[in-house]
Amino acid sequence: MPDENRFSGLGDVVEEEEPEAPVGESGESASAETSDDAGVTDEADALDDAASSGSPAFEFEDTSAKSVYVRPETLSVMDDAEFEVESLLRRDHEVRDLTGREFHDALVRVAADHPDEVVTAILAAREEE
Repeated sequence: MPDENRFSGLGDVVEEEEPEAPVGESGESASAETSDDAGVTDEADALDDAASSGSPAFEFEDTSAKSVYVRPETLSVMDDAEFEVESLLRRDHEVRDLTGREFHDALVRVAADHPDEVVTAILAAREEE
């Protein structure tokens, strides 16, 4: 076995490299923020820009991981819903690069906007048991 560690210094090389932000059709970086006069990011404009440039609504670095525990049949329904959403985005809005993080973020936001429907679904699931 060689005395040298062939991986020594690899971490330094990786740290030095910074990934470039993807460039949209307008030539601007996809990570550029759209701001109003007060300097506050206008979320709706940023989402519109992302949709028109074909890039995801937000970067992976802007996310937090959280475990979600669902039954296998629920996961199957969610996978089907994701396929349907992707189909609608492609057909009606010419969006072809839906990311899992965008789908899951939208799913949680919709659920948060409709707590009464979430309560109804929980009660219905309990009655099925």
